This record gives sequence, C-alpha cells and structure tokens, in this order.
Amino acid sequence: MNAAPAIDPGMPSARTAPPQDPALTTIPDLRETLREYYRQRSVRHRMREFLGGTRFENATAAYITATDGLSDFADRAPPSSLAKYLDAGLEVDRSLWDSHSLLVDLDMEYTNFDQPAAAWTNREHAFEVQIPAVGATLRTLERAGIDPLVLVSGRGFHMVWSIDRESAAFRRLASLGHVNAGLAARYAQARSPEGATISPELGHAYAGLGMLAEFIGHCVLAQAAGTSPVPIEMTAIEVGPGQHGREIVSFDVSEYGDPFHLRHVRLPFSVYLKPRQLEWTLGEAGVRGLLPIFEVPLAGMTPHEAIAVARSADAAVRLSREKRMWIPDRSGQTEALLDHYEASELGEFHRKFYRDAGGLVSINAGAAVAGAPPCFNWLLDHPNDWLLRPAVLQHVARVLTALGWSPHSIACLVYGCYEKDLDWGRQWLRLDPLNRAMFYTRLFCGMIATGMDRLIDMNCVSHREKGYCVVSDCPANLADWRDRLLERRKLH
Repeated sequence: MNAAPAIDPGMPSARTAPPQDPALTTIPDLRETLREYYRQRSVRHRMREFLGGTRFENATAAYITATDGLSDFADRAPPSSLAKYLDAGLEVDRSLWDSHSLLVDLDMEYTNFDQPAAAWTNREHAFEVQIPAVGATLRTLERAGIDPLVLVSGRGFHMVWSIDRESAAFRRLASLGHVNAGLAARYAQARSPEGATISPELGHAYAGLGMLAEFIGHCVLAQAAGTSPVPIEMTAIEVGPGQHGREIVSFDVSEYGDPFHLRHVRLPFSVYLKPRQLEWTLGEAGVRGLLPIFEVPLAGMTPHEAIAVARSADAAVRLSREKRMWIPDRSGQTEALLDHYEASELGEFHRKFYRDAGGLVSINAGAAVAGAPPCFNWLLDHPNDWLLRPAVLQHVARVLTALGWSPHSIACLVYGCYEKDLDWGRQWLRLDPLNRAMFYTRLFCGMIATGMDRLIDMNCVSHREKGYCVVSDCPANLADWRDRLLERRKLH
C-alpha cells in the first residue's frame, strides 16, 4: 500500500497491476481450470452485463482492474481489456465510477485477526456468523423498497444497486456531500484510462453516499448487535478474543473514506484469488486446496448453498446461464432511504458536523494533549502508521470526546498528524489526508454521539487484547475516560 511498516485495515482494496503479458503465475492446474471456466460464453456475458453493456463499446464502467491475487495494488484498464485478463485466468473488478449511474456497494465480510485464513478454512462458521447482519441490512433496505443485487464473495457479501445520475436521489446525495479543495483538485485530473475526470457533482454525490452508508450501518448495529454471535464493526476494528480468536463481522464503510476513483467491486463470476496472499503461511498446496472460489449472486439461495456453488466451476457456470447480472436501478427507492436518514439522529449529527467544520486547519500535533492517558500521547509521537488504523482513530475520537473536544477539533488534530513529514511514502499521493481525517472522525464521533458505540471495550484489558497497549508500567485506567464519556453523553 505504502512505505508504512504495517498494513492499514481501512485502506482501499486496490489490486496489483497485471504484468505486460498478464497470467496467473503459478499453480498451473488452477490456471488451466480458470482458463477453461472463463471460456464459457455465459460467464463472459454476465460480466459484460455488470460492466453496464452487452458490448465493450457501450460499457458504462470507467475502468476494470485485474490481479493474480498475490498483492494489493492495481492499475486501471479500459473494459475492452476484459478478454485479455480472463484468458490469463485473473480476478477482475470493475470501477464504482460509472458514466450513467452512481453505484452503491455495501460491503460485509468476516475478519479474524488471529487466524487470517479462517474465512476460507472455516467457511461455514464465517458465513453463519454474518447472517444476523445480512438480514438486518436487507430489512433496512426493504423498508425503503430497495432489493439490491447480492453477491457472495470469498468471505462475505456485496449488496449493489445503482442511482441514475439524472435522478432526484442523485441530486440529493450531491447536496449532502462535502469535498475539500484538495480532493476536488484530484478529481479534476484525468483519472480513467481514457482521460476522464470526476465532475464536482459526482464527487459530492459519492461523499453523500458515504453518509447514507453510515446510516445503514447504524441501522444494522441497532437491529443485529444483540443477536450477532460476534461483534459487528463499521470497518476492520480489532476486538478482544472469543471462542475462535479475535473475529468480527465488518459492515465495511471504509471505501467511502477513500477517493472515488480508487474504489472497485469484483465482477460476478470472477474468480476470487485473495487466499493466495497467505501462501507464506499456508504454502502453495494449502492455498490450492482452497481454490477456486468464484464471486456468485445469492440469487435466492441460502448462504450455505451459495458458498457451495462458489467453490465449483461447473456449478458457477450453470448459475451464469440462469441469472442476469444487470445492476438494478433503485433511484426512486433510494429517495425513501434518504428520507429515513435525514430524519435520523445521525443525519442531525452530520449536519452539525459540517456546519462546525468550515475553515478546518491542521493543529500542530507535536505536543502532548493535557489530560489524555499515556497510550494516547504515545500515538501522537508515532502517528505513522498507527494513525492509519481505524481502531486507533476510534481510540483518538473516544479519548478526546471524553476530554470535551469537538469533532471539528479532533479532525484538525488528526489532519495535523498526517501533515507532519514522517516518511508516509506514497500514502498521500493516493489518498487525501484531510478527507481521511474528516471521514474517520465523523464516523467514530457519530457513533459516540448516537450511542451506537457502546464503549464496552474502552478499558485497559480490552485495549491490551486488541494489541494497542503500547506503554509499559502505565498508571492510567481507560475506564476513567470511558466514565467521563458516558457522563458527557448523558448530559447531551
């Protein structure tokens, strides 16, 4: 991702640029299996539907990316490159950026921080624990009349629909969204393989969609948190250990904190090659035993039926002959969802957040924060890469809110840390530091303000179990700051 010493869980799922003559470079039997699978006309036709056209000339996707699964970087190529990538047996994504629509992608997945391969080696468990959150998401959408295209990935679900760029829903999202000047300048540069730029209205609508996605996440937490067998988090946040280790269901909104042109979603019926990143621990034979896995539509199946189909090339081909993969337009129904959002407590928090955020500037992050625990001030001294981690940003939001800081001031402090010359590598060439500071501050302060963050893990034992207790012989007790936070919330 960048030169920082550890991988950031909230970073975009950017994929590897394929070599000049792309090919799945090892596991020859898998390569031949995938080449034969991708020769099926129905598979290719469903992919073209998801790209927005029956021919490459009328595809509405701005670009596609491809990977052999071994790395996490991506190049963008025109949709006409699809056949080349399929002939090479690669995994293929399409951009969220679309010439006709704003695509909505709700991403849910199982993550185990102690057993990274558990989503694939214990797949029945990984999908079973997601069922309460999936049900809550679909009920929330159904209330507004939205029935998304549901895709089953290697470790979770994508719920996808489109909003026409000429619709009232799109205009409402654009009026909600905020794009800082630096990010707007990035959007004004050529960002597609064919030199297209992202219009101001589209950039604002994507930002507004991120606020709506947060609202859906709050609805899911309200409905499912009490029945879920594992914690549900709004992004990849470490938790304390349970029966199967430190595991979560992530209703992952982090994509909406990244620049629009970096985000993409896997094509239906594409192979899913992410397990190859664990060859270092599982070995090539171990990874080969997990593959192939294909991205398939849920299409009326139970999750258990779907994961069985997703692990059979023959079953996936049969399904591709039966199910169309056009992304459904739910522009009118999204208006109803926007009505629910704007009437919500979170909607009011967002309005106040941006009223107060005018003229945001970085705060000099060199000094310790008075009244903060030592573990907090240690983070200010070591922001790279700690302040790229969502769990750390949540800790920052909690402690500073307990001390009476406003969300605006918290965002200023985080932005000030990002602005320091700390060998960030290429981090801020890809991402926008102010946008990132604003997004994660808004996310975590919004959860505090609405009570969605129940603060049950704001204590020293949990902090240590997560791997974030970094000060030895520390005299502080995080429960004291939790109690202050609870008292402040009661007063408001």
